[in-house]
Amino acid sequence: MVTAQCIDGSVIMAGQKNVSRVDYRELETFAHDVLTAAGVTEPHAATVAEALVRANLRGVDSHGVARLTAYVNKFREGGFKPDPEMTIESGPSRGTFSVDGDGGPGQTAGQTAMQTAIERAAEMGMAAGVVRNSNHFGTAAFYTELAAEHDCIGIAMTNVGPDVVPFNGTKPYFGTNPISFAIPTHRSYPITLDMATSVVAMGKIDHVAKETDASIPDHWGVDDDGVPTTDPHEVNALRPLGGPKGYGLALVVDILAGVLSGSGPSPTVNPLYDEYDRPMDLGHFVAAVDISAFRDTTEFKDDVDTIISDIKAMEPRDDAEELMLPGEIETKRKETRSSDGIPVPNSVVESLQELGDDFGVQLPR
Repeated sequence: MVTAQCIDGSVIMAGQKNVSRVDYRELETFAHDVLTAAGVTEPHAATVAEALVRANLRGVDSHGVARLTAYVNKFREGGFKPDPEMTIESGPSRGTFSVDGDGGPGQTAGQTAMQTAIERAAEMGMAAGVVRNSNHFGTAAFYTELAAEHDCIGIAMTNVGPDVVPFNGTKPYFGTNPISFAIPTHRSYPITLDMATSVVAMGKIDHVAKETDASIPDHWGVDDDGVPTTDPHEVNALRPLGGPKGYGLALVVDILAGVLSGSGPSPTVNPLYDEYDRPMDLGHFVAAVDISAFRDTTEFKDDVDTIISDIKAMEPRDDAEELMLPGEIETKRKETRSSDGIPVPNSVVESLQELGDDFGVQLPR
């Protein structure tokens, strides 16, 4: 096995050279054309393709095009509706609403919800919505950064199927249940926190460690007996981030995204893989806070940038070059990958080539 190191929340495989670099625009076009050939209508095909490749651009490869085959299988076999009729229902005021995803892709349902929250926050000062009858929605930052682009503070979270043990537990109950916040700044990027409430996302084990036969840190996951393991093939469940803290956050996300939406908690969510004919039937929660409803937006950003400058002025540890903001590493990766191409492991290239062959779509090289 090669050695896996956890650096800034990413898995870096020492010595991994079996990758191809692909232009992100061509990769997005490929994903879009495959989805279209699989029967996915617009705007769903375009939104899903954009969300997947954006994850790759930000370095979150576990949620990028490595998921495309599973998505296509879901569309093919009926787990995801390729042409859903999503609806929006207002609450007692326009500041609250519910989106029915109608079993379609989570990316479209999540984007619809956040766009609605942004529009209504402009009227109400802030707005929050839940999504039911939805599916896997990728990275939560895809939605919160959309809010930040409109000078709103964005909040997004989702529950997923059970992969994480409760603190001191031995069997999985919660999903990785990610949560994201994005805050506008004067800089070229927002402050973006996007994190699983587990130590890592399961995708980093399924789509990185397993595919490269890499060992993992023993605090990532446990085996069937609840014992920590370094073998990704023996992982039965993940451990909560920070012990009781991640466990508490996972519970809160499950209630806001799953219970409040009426979708149900993590144990009721169906898997993304294997059972391709079954919808995942999970829930999301999103919110947008219009900064101008509370204070002058420019002055707000001035104060946020003062905090950023204070942090950046601090002396880093000897083993660190500089202090980084949440989301800054991903921004740097996006800049690099936008110009140099997205590194795609050969195992993922092979799966994409199979999709291309199935649907008559040329895989870019």
